Formats: sequence, structure tokens, C-alpha cells
Amino acid sequence: MKKLIAIALVSGFTAPAFAGSMVEPIVEAPVMAPAPVQHSSVNWTGAYLGATLGFGRATWDNAAGSGRTTGGSGALHGGYNMDLGDWVAGAELSVAPGFDQTVGNREVSWGASARLRAGPKFGQDGRLWGFGTLGATRVSHDAVGGGDSRSNNGWVAGVGVSHLMQNNMIVTGEVLHGRTRGDSGVRTTGVALGASFRF
Repeated sequence: MKKLIAIALVSGFTAPAFAGSMVEPIVEAPVMAPAPVQHSSVNWTGAYLGATLGFGRATWDNAAGSGRTTGGSGALHGGYNMDLGDWVAGAELSVAPGFDQTVGNREVSWGASARLRAGPKFGQDGRLWGFGTLGATRVSHDAVGGGDSRSNNGWVAGVGVSHLMQNNMIVTGEVLHGRTRGDSGVRTTGVALGASFRF
């Protein structure tokens, strides 16, 4: 009988260990959800039209020799940009009258370029866009004094910065370098400042 009481007492003291032990429960660390990625609030997507003024230098080499000239130019341009979050990519077409500028023994009638541009947004609300640009050009020119009209193809590359203003105006500054193939190897380097309205 005493053995049964002893067994019962031992069982009575040990049984709560299964139901409610003094050992503290293991608390799992809370799972933290990742913070949402914050993107720039300004959206650059849209078409635009504008005008550009530039100043640069042209050098050339042909059968008659080599030379260099400097001067200004103007162009009309249009394009479309697509906002990719923290980056912007776009395409632009520009057309410029030649203003009868003389390069070598040729007078420039008109020129055109088609370029791709891409780069990151930065600044407050992503209103600044820094980009690199690369594209193709075509230049039409005549012999000095008229006649003998020709066209040459080439390429243009550069870097620039655009600022999207509150009123949907875009102000752009660029540094561009281009080369045109043909009878005269013409190389151009210049700066351009443009203003555009985004639709």
C-alpha cells in the first residue's frame, strides 16, 4: 500500500510536467515583410515636340585637302519617351536646314538624325534624366555655287541631361559627336540646347 501511495505521489508530481511545465515556451521571431520599393514619382512617358539650337565645329578631309569651320545651327525635333521606373528610354527624330554652311567645297542643304536615348532618373522626384544617345544621320549638300547635289550617311553619339518642368516643358542640354562617310570624311563636335513640350 505504501508503495502504491509513493508511486501515486511521484506520478502526481511528475504528471504536470506534461501539461504545464515551468520551462518557458520557445517564441519564434516575427517574420518582417520587405519594405516596398519606392520609385520616382515623376513619369516621363509621352510624346514631345520642340526646337534645338547648337554650336559646333566641323573638320574634313578630301581630295582637295583638309579644313575646319565653326558655326551655329538650329533644328526641329520630336520623339517619344518611356518611363521604366528609375530609368527612361526614348527615340528622337530631328531635321535641320543647312543654312548654306560651307564644309570643304560643299554647301549643306539639310541634315536629319534618328537617335535612341536611355539613362537613369535622378534629382528631386526624378525630374532630371541623364542619358547616352546613339543614332544615324543623313546630310544633303551641293557644290558651292549650285548643282551636283549629293547625300551622305553617318552616325552620331553623345551624352546629355534633360529636366522635366512642372508645366510639361523639357529643357535639354547635350554634347554630340558625329561622323559622315563619303567623298569627304566630315567630323562634327558640338553642344546643343533644346526646349520641348510633352503632350
